[in-house]
Amino acid sequence: MFLCCLSKLGVFQKSDFPAVVVLIFKRYLELCRRLQLTYRMEPAGSHGVWSLDDFQFVPFIWGSAQLIDHPIYDTRSFLEDTIVARTKDDLLWMGAIDFINKVKTGPFAEHSNQLWNISGVASWSKINSGLIKKYEAEVLQKFPVAQHFLFGSLLSFEAA
Repeated sequence: MFLCCLSKLGVFQKSDFPAVVVLIFKRYLELCRRLQLTYRMEPAGSHGVWSLDDFQFVPFIWGSAQLIDHPIYDTRSFLEDTIVARTKDDLLWMGAIDFINKVKTGPFAEHSNQLWNISGVASWSKINSGLIKKYEAEVLQKFPVAQHFLFGSLLSFEAA
């Protein structure tokens, strides 16, 4: 929300958006993950194996956007540990998968069933559009989440 508000204030230009994601947002994720591991934080409202990740969703949206039309990595690439290890610092999707692999045990298809199912989707663009729809439905349109947003002139309560 903070980055969204800065954008609405004109702090970022459209040409800055890729850098905001791969530099600022990525550093924020690293901090969150370090705190989650250090303090053994429990996720609020986890859906277990039926969700993408217990803590984060946006890295999968932006990470799948990074991979649209990628010349090397297809939608099954994240199931290969060597690819994840090699690309986790450059691709948000792979970084998110790497974190899941660090904190969960057992077969990936069991502890992250939704992600494993996503690997069967034909393209990263289909994954990306599906994740955006899921985020709108499961996060933005849920009162337990939206009640914590501070609405005002930057984030209005009006329908778009």
